[in-house]
Amino acid sequence: MEQNQSIEHVLENMDKNIVSKAKNSPFRIFLLFLSGLVFFVVNSVFVWETNSIYPPLLIVLGLTTIITGIFLLAFRREYYVSTRNHQRVKSTEVYFNVNERDKLVRLMETGNINGIKELKPSISDGLKLRVMATPDGQLCFSQVVAYVSNEYLNITNVQKHSPDDARYFAELFQQRRSK
Repeated sequence: MEQNQSIEHVLENMDKNIVSKAKNSPFRIFLLFLSGLVFFVVNSVFVWETNSIYPPLLIVLGLTTIITGIFLLAFRREYYVSTRNHQRVKSTEVYFNVNERDKLVRLMETGNINGIKELKPSISDGLKLRVMATPDGQLCFSQVVAYVSNEYLNITNVQKHSPDDARYFAELFQQRRSK
């Protein structure tokens, strides 16, 4: 069986003038490092009684914040950004009843996304519609994903949508959240 590409794979292979990958700012991480150093400085500047709990507490707090900062720096999350308007591409998922698979695939392949409202929703079933879009809708991609044989498989190819379709998806997701 042929594997369809994921939305992330399509975004990574797009021109860098359209979409780029970015990481969260390390500012909060540097604040953690700074607070760890402050704990060590406070421990060494003040004179404590021999039976005081403050020196070991400050050393543990300093080490904990510095080690946490190192881990956060090493594992910063990456996300996609539209280079035209510097908006983050956000991912949203809507779950559908598994019995609606053929209808959902047909609707997505024909481009008739208005029929999605008639499909039976689910809380967490083996069929979902993934949409990654910017808030203004200039970039919008969708894909049907199904849980088959203990893994999620991309059922349809990634489809690019217009800003009007992106607004439709945003309204659909808002309606599903409010129910």
